[in-house]
Formats: sequence, C-alpha cells, structure tokens
Amino acid sequence: MSRDSNIILLRQQYTGEPRQAAQAFYQARGLYFGLVPDAADRAQQLLEAAVVRVLARPHPQTPAPCAVGTFFGLRGVSPDIDALVLWPHPDHLTQLLSSVLPVRTGSGIAGVPGLRARPHPSRTDSLLLARPGHRAHLTLRARPASLQQAEDHILAAGHEPLWPARTSQPGERQAWDRLTETLPPQEATQWSRALRRAGLHLDHVPDWTRSAPEPGQLDGPKPHRIAARPVGPAGGPARGIIAVTSSRGQGGLGCTTTALTLAGALARTGARIALIGADDPNGFHRVLRQPTLQAGQWHDLLPALPGAGTLHGMILSPDVPDTEALLAEAAREYDTVVVDAGSAFQLRHLAVHANAAVVLTNLDRDVWGNTEILDRRPDWVQMWDWLNTRYLTTRARATDNRSRLLNFLDEGFETYVWDRASDGNPDVYDPAYTSDWWDDLHHDPDDDLEHEERLPEDTDPQLLDAWRQDFLTFVSREGAIRHPQTWPAVAALWIDHNRNLELPGSAGDDALVNTVLHEAARPAIARWGEQTWQEHHARWAAADAHTRKNSLTSHQHLIEETIQPSEPATTAHFLLARLDVPHDIPIALAIAHVDNTLDDEQHHLAAIRGALRTEGVAALTIVPDLPDHTERGDSLQFLARPSQQEAAAANRLALVVSDLLTMRPHP
Repeated sequence: MSRDSNIILLRQQYTGEPRQAAQAFYQARGLYFGLVPDAADRAQQLLEAAVVRVLARPHPQTPAPCAVGTFFGLRGVSPDIDALVLWPHPDHLTQLLSSVLPVRTGSGIAGVPGLRARPHPSRTDSLLLARPGHRAHLTLRARPASLQQAEDHILAAGHEPLWPARTSQPGERQAWDRLTETLPPQEATQWSRALRRAGLHLDHVPDWTRSAPEPGQLDGPKPHRIAARPVGPAGGPARGIIAVTSSRGQGGLGCTTTALTLAGALARTGARIALIGADDPNGFHRVLRQPTLQAGQWHDLLPALPGAGTLHGMILSPDVPDTEALLAEAAREYDTVVVDAGSAFQLRHLAVHANAAVVLTNLDRDVWGNTEILDRRPDWVQMWDWLNTRYLTTRARATDNRSRLLNFLDEGFETYVWDRASDGNPDVYDPAYTSDWWDDLHHDPDDDLEHEERLPEDTDPQLLDAWRQDFLTFVSREGAIRHPQTWPAVAALWIDHNRNLELPGSAGDDALVNTVLHEAARPAIARWGEQTWQEHHARWAAADAHTRKNSLTSHQHLIEETIQPSEPATTAHFLLARLDVPHDIPIALAIAHVDNTLDDEQHHLAAIRGALRTEGVAALTIVPDLPDHTERGDSLQFLARPSQQEAAAANRLALVVSDLLTMRPHP
C-alpha cells in the first residue's frame, strides 16, 4: 500500500468520512494544516461544541440518536480549517435534525438555540447550518426535503420547530447564553475536537453527560502522524505567485496588512515563503521600518520561526529593470511568492505576472442588506425608553434662560476637560481672560444631539467632580455679572445637572416633565394604546433619573438587530462593477474591513459566492479588521504566534490561496 493511501486511511480512522472525501482533502491540503485540523476560529469552535454537547446531553423530549456504528447519528465528518461537513446516517437523519435544530417544548428550548438550516446555495445534496448573527457554520450532507420530514416529526410530537423562522425567536438568545456560559474556551476546544474526530467513537461513544471530553479520549491511534507539516501528494504546498491588490487601485483597504498576515500563515505551515513589497512610505517599507534593510535584497523576516518554514522579504525599488525575471526567479526558489501589489501607487502593475490574485474591495452596507431592529420588550418598557429620549431632546433644546445657561456651561466644561486632560495642567484658562472666553463660546443646542460621548470615557468620576468645581469657580465671577437673576440658581445645580447629563431627568423637574408628557400623549396612545399610556406614564413621571434609566437595563437583551439581505445577484453585480484587475488569472474577491454584520451572515455570503462564481470569480472571502502591523514594533515575530482572530482570518485566506494556485488560468 502506498504512503498516500496509508495517510488517507489514517484520516478516515479519525473522521469516519468516505474515502473519496478523505482523499479530496489530502489532495487539496496535504498535511499543510494537519491531517485532522482543529478549528482555529473561536466562533466556529463554539458552534461545533454546542452541537456535540447538545447531542451528548440531549433534551429529554428530543433525544439524540444512539445507534451503534454512528456518532450520535453521524457516520463521519470532514474537518477543514474553520469548516466542517457532517455525514449523517440516512436511517437516523430525521432524529439527528430534530435533536440539533432548535425546538420549543413544554419545558423550554431544546437543540442549539438560534441555529437555522437552509438549502446549500451551491450543493443540491447539502444543507447549510448557521446562526444568523454568527459567522460559524456547518455543512450537512442531506437534501432539503429532510427538513420537512424533521418538521413533521417535531409537530407530531407536539413541539414547535423554531428553525423555519429567519429571525431569532423569543427565548432563543437567553437559551444560547445559558448554553455558552457553561462552555469555557478550553472545554469548547475539546468538544469541538470530539466532533471533528467522530470516527474515533463510532463503535462506542464515551459518556459525556456529566464531564467534557478528555484529551486522552481524542488523541487517536497516531497523534504524531496527524500533526501539521509541509508535505502532501504533490510534495508540498501549492506553488506560484499570488498578488494581493485592491479592486480599483484605491488605497486604505489593508493590502500590506493582508499580505503580511497571509505570508505568516503560509510560513507557519513549514513552507518557504517570499514576500515582496514596494519601497513606499505607506506600504511594505513602512511596516519593516528598519533603515538597514536594502531595497532589492532578500531579508529573513522571521529568523526564529518554529519548524522548517521561512519568510524572506524584499523591498522592490521602482527602478528595477526586469521585475518579471525577478518574480520568476523567486518562484523557482520559494514555494509561494506573495506580492504586496497594493494600490496604483505601489506594485499593482505586477499583478499581471502573478498566477492568481487576492483582490481587496469594500462593500456598502446598504448593498449587503437592510438592518432591521426587532424590539420584543414589553410595551411599557418601549414607552419609557421613548419618553426618556424625548425628555433628553427637549431638555437639550430648551430655550428658557436657565436651560440655555446650563447647556452653555455643559459645552464649556467639555472643552475644559479635553484641554486639561491633554497635559494635566489645571491652569487651562487665564482668569484675566474670562470675559473673552464667554464671548468666544457660542452654544448651539442642536450640537447636544450629535454627542455620543461628551467627556473622555476613562476619566475618573471623582476627578471629574473636582474639575467641575474648578471650572465653576473659574466662570462664576463673570456669570454673576452677565446673568445676575439666573446665575445663583444655575450655579447651585449645575454640578449635579452635568454629572447626570445623559440621564433622563428627575422627579423634581416638574415643568419639563409636564411639557414632555403633554406633547407625547397623543403619539404614545396611537402607538401603544390608551391603557398602556394611562397605566405607565404617571409611573415614569414619578421616577427619578436613575430609576428611569436602570429600569430598562434588564430588558435590553430583547432588542435584536437582524439583516434582511439583498438579492445575491444585486450584491454580486455591485462587487463586479468595481473590479478592475486582470481577468486571465484566477482571482478571489476579499471584502475588506468586515464587521460582524457581513462576517456572520453565512447563508447570504454563500449565495453571493455562488453568484460570483457564475461570473468567473473563483472565490469570495472576507477579511476582518486586523491590527496594523506598524503598531507592533520593529519585530515581525508576532506573525509566528498570531492572535485567534488573526489566525482564523489568515487560515481562511491561506486556504483560498492554495485553491487559487491549483487552478489553471482561464483560457
């Protein structure tokens, strides 16, 4: 038996997957990331842990399959970096879905709260499982018709299936929080690994009803043989030149950061990596920041990299006569050459000499989808919150002399604090120029509505109180001269007023409260009804400021944001219209600076990926906001030990690049 066959059989021992799937993984990845890779992304680990924990400790009314020869109804799994395919046993598929997907029973929510199953956008024989609002996802080898069978099964048992709903249903968020609170990171890692090594326990699943999986139960027959190393069917990683550039030549998308992160991930696998960047103050040269590095020469960027991998870098001067020959030589000497092609002012012209390209682009949130706010708080809570906002707005816009003077002092104190905090000097203003200060400062009440954080967030409250007193002493003499009738009352209450600036009033502020209630009565009744208004507006009026604000805190979890996605073809068209790169090589579009909104919508992301593939774009991936490498100091050693976020992002990108470099250029 060949060496490759032995490796494929070993993977099957750990995973239980079909031989064809094990062979496909080995041919695509080799041992680049390990034969049975763990999930690097914490969110992916948590979802996988939740799934296997629900199976190991099922709800009494939705028991998990316990068939011999299966792992809770699974005949195997196919683990990849931050991706996992589940292979269910056909005889136990309905029971498996009924156990994993969320169900409302008479005694609470069973299954994985918030999990949703939808037809896979690019495979007719698969389902995509994900929690909207969370980036982790699973692929289940089952046809969409199986969802209807599972729904019929649950309805026949007298329970309510929650997974057909697109948005989170009442109680699901709290149930998810309770589940994850009992899964510390180290334990989640073990549960996730248990699912990824399901093949080890097909004959007998350990009793995990009271304790988490232990490392010894998951080591398998040959743990040293499944470790990551740079070998594979083709003798190593995919070879070639990969360019990292921007879609239209624009800067600011993070090409240099992405290229470095990618190069580090490739080098950590044991491969020989070359990184080429521009001699540009805003590009590669800015990251290295070492005057001794000479342009046109190779430098060892990670001399202490564990294992056999290397990462060498070169700053490329604009006067290099034959860049094509230089790239060809680098491709012969190294496994993978990463070119930080960057923007139009850097090395973007070199993208035409690459074998493939990662193209960074941005995406308008409005093109991705519309954000909807789901407010499931009781009507009276919503009304109190609404009244609080109206009170703060009315107070900020009050035109009586006292209110105008209070707001004027608030604005002046904000400037005073920022100036004083900048150098710690208490003599921010010269008392001799108090009159000029009053003349120069003009208050615009509408400005109050624009301030989300009026004062430095981390300033000690006791220190602020001392500064308030200093400020009041500074302005009092001139205030008494300019506002003799109003100043005594304003000076007496301004410190308390400013301290509670973001609080919605107090029971003693009767005039303003009455104004708010008079103006709010009609729209409040139209929105929440006469009964809610009559029962609760008087309670709001009688409460003090802290009670009004704090009473809402316990209901905050009932407010949820959801994304109603645009049509995939619309989003794909938007991305394609901004694509200006060579079309004769495989490319991967990478949406840059992704926030959780995009990163978490796996169903929508997969649909857009399919739409782009029909237009010739080989792949679509995402790149979250990563730390600026220039903030790490002169050493790049952190690339050998990245954070969880960087590791997950880098591994995803490394897999995309590996796939791109094994494709043939388009004819």
